[in-house]
Amino acid sequence: MVNAHVEVPEDGEPRIAGRRISVLSVALQIGGTDVTIEEYADERDLEVADVTAALAWAANREEWMASLIEERALGMQEMADRDYPEGVAGPELDTEDVADFHRRAQRALADIVEDWRRYGDTRFGEE
Repeated sequence: MVNAHVEVPEDGEPRIAGRRISVLSVALQIGGTDVTIEEYADERDLEVADVTAALAWAANREEWMASLIEERALGMQEMADRDYPEGVAGPELDTEDVADFHRRAQRALADIVEDWRRYGDTRFGEE
């Protein structure tokens, strides 16, 4: 599935078309922060329309995005719980880090959804 700005490859993680930047990453880095769409786009050499479309896509697919957050949190927890071979440093994660990520990610997504419901952006329409 592809639209002008967002594509969903076979792995199921929606991303900005032609880039490896996931829609979830965009939502998590903008939602609940003071970062503007324009700043985010400029820092990553993206078009404002790409970032706006990613946020609209996330806001219109809240359940899908929430499931991706759950998958990431589960993956983080599995990494934290894993026994690594001697001499191999695993990630410095604990259960509280995973819970913190989960809370922050859910809040960021909720902020994106709330903003879209309040202000909307119909420039890119629904699929």
